[in-house]
Amino acid sequence: MSTLAPLDVSEMWSRLNDELIELVDLIPDDKLDWSPQPELWNFKGNLLHIVFGRHGLMGGIIQDGKEMPDVLSEGQTADGIRALLRTSWERMVPFLSDAEALDRVYGATILGETGRCTGHWLAFGQLEHDIHHRGGMYHYLDQLGVAHPEPDVVAWKLAQG
Repeated sequence: MSTLAPLDVSEMWSRLNDELIELVDLIPDDKLDWSPQPELWNFKGNLLHIVFGRHGLMGGIIQDGKEMPDVLSEGQTADGIRALLRTSWERMVPFLSDAEALDRVYGATILGETGRCTGHWLAFGQLEHDIHHRGGMYHYLDQLGVAHPEPDVVAWKLAQG
């Protein structure tokens, strides 16, 4: 057992998930399949990639015993994507709330690299993944001239007191 405490960023991460759902609302109806360049993922691709990452972590590495939904079929509309973001987040909550699961060491192969790391590191990696793709999509909205809230999580936390 390590001396690390359970992640104290879960509240902020939950808010980030809400922001991802709100981001879907900001995407113009005819731009869900749009990206600024053909070689870049479009909005839908980025959002479904986030969902796949969460389910992949929980099913493939954490091995929570739950099935992955049919993300590609269910995620073809804005409503479907919003639902998938909700359910993929809800699937992660028990893991993020379990100190023993976070302290446990897991074997994983990610991007061709095999190793062992704690649940804390796996959670951090998924959080970083969510934030990375969220940031790219905010830049897409900027290029489309769509106004959006500032995604500064530290400023949000400081404002909360």
